[in-house]
Amino acid sequence: MEQKKFEFNMAQIGRRISGLRKDQNMTQMELADKLGISFQAVSNWERGNTMPDIGKLPELAEIFRVTIDELLGETSGLVNSAAQGDMERYIEENPVTVEEFAQAAPLLPPIQAEAGFEKLTARNPRIRLRDVEGILPYIGRDVVDELALKYADSSDWKDLDVIAPFVSGHVLGQIADKLAAEGKNIEDIAPYLDSEHIDHAALVYEAASQWGYLEDIAPFISRTMLEQIAGRLAEAGKYGSLEDFLPFLGAETVAALARKAYEDHGTGGAEAFMPFLPDAVKQEIARKEYDRNGLGGLEEIACFLNRDYLNGLVKEALDKGGFKTPGLL
Repeated sequence: MEQKKFEFNMAQIGRRISGLRKDQNMTQMELADKLGISFQAVSNWERGNTMPDIGKLPELAEIFRVTIDELLGETSGLVNSAAQGDMERYIEENPVTVEEFAQAAPLLPPIQAEAGFEKLTARNPRIRLRDVEGILPYIGRDVVDELALKYADSSDWKDLDVIAPFVSGHVLGQIADKLAAEGKNIEDIAPYLDSEHIDHAALVYEAASQWGYLEDIAPFISRTMLEQIAGRLAEAGKYGSLEDFLPFLGAETVAALARKAYEDHGTGGAEAFMPFLPDAVKQEIARKEYDRNGLGGLEEIACFLNRDYLNGLVKEALDKGGFKTPGLL
């Protein structure tokens, strides 16, 4: 038999509380006084902004002479047991779904939410991280850290981006170091890592020639580290691997690399750098090539040059006695 999906609707619960209060001819302030809370809390409930704490549900139900199920508009043994302080036993004895617990979690105090979550995961060890995403904001950092470490060692490690925003920085860094050492891509958790662990992963990927992984985390690598890696690639003549990092490098570094690429491979080597260079550096490279090989050598980079500058070189060539460069202009 398929279990009914359990879901709270805060707006509907708020309207229900408001209607029951008015049926009792009671003001928000009077209800707040009976519950020992602020009238602003009652106002937020009735507007659907927040939910009553689980501990207040029995009091509310008693004041309004209704059951907790009638108050919430849903039948949930989990919520009823939590309101009575008996949630852990209920989870042990009943088939509570992840969805039901996720819907109840906003009502639970953190300690109760953590205890219930630990019981839930103990009974369902194969729960996927994406299934518990809605519960994570309501459980403590230590519990989340333990969960992250567990899944980092499982086949579901690719889902760690779900849990990353809630994991302690040092634990997430430890996980990133481990994944990188195992040759795994940390792209999905990179936005949540500090520069130290990102840079460490970059060095690991460089050493393993995992250029695709290195490209994936390039936006998060520190400028200093990325420029060091780029310099080493250039020294090794690996310009093809270098191209993907150009958008993330400083202007001076790109200019220096473009000059080296030109010296090593001519305009063919410099071509990939041209979109990232200022006009002055483009013209510097073009001038060198013109002086060495005339207009014919500019064909690969002509489309990146300022038209007035290119026309000037053409005029200069004409003044020197003509040229043969079909398709240059």
